[in-house]
Amino acid sequence: MSTTTDKPSADKIEIAPPPSTYLAERKHLRGGAADIEQMFAHYPEEAREDAIWLAFFVRTRCNGEHAMLYRIARAIGLKDRNGKEPSDQYWYQVSRGKYFSGGGDVSAFKRYVAALRAHARRMNEAGTIPFVETKNWGLVNDYINSRRSASSSTRMGAIMGETGSQKTQCTGHYEVLNNHLETVRIEAPSRATRARLVHKLGARYLEAASSSIGEKELAIERFLKGTTVIDPETDAPQRPRCVIVDNVQRLLRPGIASDQLQVFNYIHELQEETGSTWIFTFVPTFYKTIGSNDPFWRQFLRRIGGPDEILQLQQSLPKRDVLAFAREFRVADDAAAYPILKKWASTQWGIGVFVHKLEKARMLANARRLHEIPASIMEVVDLEVATPLPEIESEGGAS
Repeated sequence: MSTTTDKPSADKIEIAPPPSTYLAERKHLRGGAADIEQMFAHYPEEAREDAIWLAFFVRTRCNGEHAMLYRIARAIGLKDRNGKEPSDQYWYQVSRGKYFSGGGDVSAFKRYVAALRAHARRMNEAGTIPFVETKNWGLVNDYINSRRSASSSTRMGAIMGETGSQKTQCTGHYEVLNNHLETVRIEAPSRATRARLVHKLGARYLEAASSSIGEKELAIERFLKGTTVIDPETDAPQRPRCVIVDNVQRLLRPGIASDQLQVFNYIHELQEETGSTWIFTFVPTFYKTIGSNDPFWRQFLRRIGGPDEILQLQQSLPKRDVLAFAREFRVADDAAAYPILKKWASTQWGIGVFVHKLEKARMLANARRLHEIPASIMEVVDLEVATPLPEIESEGGAS
């Protein structure tokens, strides 16, 4: 095999010969998130974020196998400026921190990763309804970004809304757009202990299940202290990493004094030690607890910025959002359709029943081989008795 030149051509991707351990290492990418990040410390700044994303993609979506990444790249048609496909060794080197040490084509690499990111998003949405950017989504996106700004003095935030107000859907979409573990979203564990939260976070940050709680805590802290993303608002070189805890009301333990809630104390400690951003979502009943005169919860509210800084989402959908869903589901442009859409969007169950009924209408239309959903099919669905979906207790789905 030929070796690289001292100055790789800008029009050609040069690949250094693999080390003697290549065959042993190439199958599985190992190590936790902090270890993976360290592999790319020497990469050019403009390529580092993409390289970290790619390494996480190999680990989480390709079972750590570089050969699978190579097959995906071929399947989506990635080629260099000369029309040649990047080799298996190229993908091994760039995702293993063994490239860019003596040059390399950064712009081509960024183009490849942009295509792979788009592929990953398509795979996330395969078989599901594509995300609709509602008014609530705009509020959630702006709110979290403001807390992640390098200039923000408040790194904790809270989002409150009834079931069906899109809390889970919007924060999940934010995680997808800010992936490679810069942002992670977890459901608050039903067993409200520090150890259970550490297990959940450790798994998201790719720590081995066999690691001790202490080892996982150190790894989590180490990764949250790091940053790779340029702040788009201030052009500051870094912005903090973000953890979103959905349905944080589950962390309450009946009969346990507030100042003895170890899981909340751990979160406060971790946030202060790392400077990371933490966003909590909860239902309005939880506010009855944190809005009390208890000194512990007054401190919790101070960390958020006070009760006025809680983002409150509405269940009801404005007309603009209703019409956006109608376009996504291909509802026919029929004057008789909108009153039914408005009725579905106004139930006490929020967006859950609305989307559920649109899905049923689309299934009926598909069964009749109709490209659009006519008002007549919506009327059939509307005659059915509306029942709450089984996600009310779990806050899952489109909450």
